[in-house]
Order: sequence, then structure tokens, then C-alpha cells
Amino acid sequence: MPLKVAIITETLGTDDSRDSTRISNEAVKRGHKVFVISAKDISYSEGELIAKAYIYSAGNQPPEYLVINLATDVDLIHFRPNPPVDMGYLTTLYLLDRIKDKVLIINNPEAIIKFPEKIFPLQFAQFMPPTLITYNIDEIAEFANKHKEIVVKPIYEFGGNGIKKFKNTEIKTSRAELQKWLSELKTPAIVQQFLPNISKGDKRIYILNGEIEGAFNRVPKEGGFLANTIQGSTPCKTEITAREKEIIKALKPALLENGIFICGLDVIDGFVTEINITSPAGITSINNVYGLNLEARLWDLLEKKIV
Repeated sequence: MPLKVAIITETLGTDDSRDSTRISNEAVKRGHKVFVISAKDISYSEGELIAKAYIYSAGNQPPEYLVINLATDVDLIHFRPNPPVDMGYLTTLYLLDRIKDKVLIINNPEAIIKFPEKIFPLQFAQFMPPTLITYNIDEIAEFANKHKEIVVKPIYEFGGNGIKKFKNTEIKTSRAELQKWLSELKTPAIVQQFLPNISKGDKRIYILNGEIEGAFNRVPKEGGFLANTIQGSTPCKTEITAREKEIIKALKPALLENGIFICGLDVIDGFVTEINITSPAGITSINNVYGLNLEARLWDLLEKKIV
């Protein structure tokens, strides 16, 4: 049965929307009608949640825009704008949360609000590296002295943006710079023990409906420590370890109970660093590394879920 699908994302066909473009192309191939929406084109108007959208054709035709009612005109809303998760991002989720009982939304907006990607792992702290979340530079210095080398991250950024690495001996000389950065951040920073085996890669495990559907390893550039693909890392084949299976077994109930259909789990040397549920990427890299068509698997599962 053809479905009417709204995808909230960046402009399709760009580097920022590689997975969204594949997902949309597969939907059109199956005969579904795909409405493409920018988060900024969603409005609440006199009790209705409406959006300016265009119908995606997987071609180069100039889009013709129309206004749709998100609660009544579609069967599925796939929410996948890229972070940062700022107040504009959250406002879109607050609005979508008002219609989650009327239309299937992937992922559940309430879950995205409750479980930011760097906060969600705290629920599974036994699998995390030593972690500190604080505004306080003295606490960061003490943490660095204890763990010798640390990474300091903005909580709500993505793609490796803003991440800094310090040895404990560097904190004193970098204190003014770090204090200025913390002040500009306007949120606590997340601080973790640096994991030197990042040089061997940061594994992204792609989970659909609670089950592993694929994984790839992201190996940083030589001499670097940022493993995000947009930072120039190399996607490689990998295998799921026994510890990673244990992590996913512990994580699965939380995913299913909270309506988290798509999840990107990040693991470095057996330690969970992020649980991505905003716009988890991985389809393009997994397809390229293994020669798969993971978007087809995604739609197989979604079609069963809706029917």
C-alpha cells in the first residue's frame, strides 16, 4: 500500500542529507509519496500543525510547494534534521510531540527531547569511560589530573565540532582559553578520559527497531583523534564484539519502550560515547563499505510497522 511520508531534513541531494536522500529515493521507488519539509517551515496555526512542503520525485524538477497538515495528511513523519540541538530544534520537537498520538513519528519526539546523544549514555554508565559534566574549570583540572589525558566536548554539538583534547600538564597553560570556551558554551561541558585506542577507530553500530542492522569503523586521519566522517575519517569494515552485544542487549528495552526506531550507537574500544537518536547517520557509509542497500531494509521494517 502506498504511503504518504513527510521527511523533515536538510535539502536533499547535499552532503548534509546523504542518508535522507537515500531514504527518500527508496520510498519513491516503492511508490510512496514523499513530502520534504524544512524544520523552519513548520507552523502551529489555530490548533493545527501545518508545514510548507514539496513532493519529492528523485529528479531535478524545481519543487512546487504546498501546505499540508502533519496530523492528517501523512502516514509517517521521519524527523532527521541535523543538530546542534538548540532551542529552535527543541521547539520543532515540542510541536511534533503534540501530534505523536495521531501519526507515527520516527523517532518519537519525546524521546529525542529526553535523551540527548551525549546524555543518554548516562543511563548505561557501566559501559561509559570515566565522565564528568560540569561548568567548573577546577573540576575539569582535577579530572584531568586523575585521568592524565581528557577530551572536552560541547554537549549539543555534532560531527566532532568543538571537541578539545588536553593532557593534565596542559590544563594550567590552557586555563584562560578553556575558561573562555566554557563561558561561550553557555551549557556544561562533557569531559571524558581520552581513549588512546581511538586511533583504531570509533565504531558506529546502526540499530533498527532494537536490532543491529549494520556497523562500520571510523578511523581518524593519521595523527588525529576525531573519528567523525565529516572530519575526514575513513569508514572501514568491522565486527560486533561480545561486549558490544552486551551493550545493545542492555540498550534495547530503552529503545523499544521510548519509540526509538533508528539509533546510531558509538563505541570506542568497548566504551559507549554517544547514543544518537536525532538524525543518526550510517546508511551511506555501511552501503559503501559492504555493498548493501540498508535503506531498503529500513523501509521493509517501516512498512510492516505502519501496516
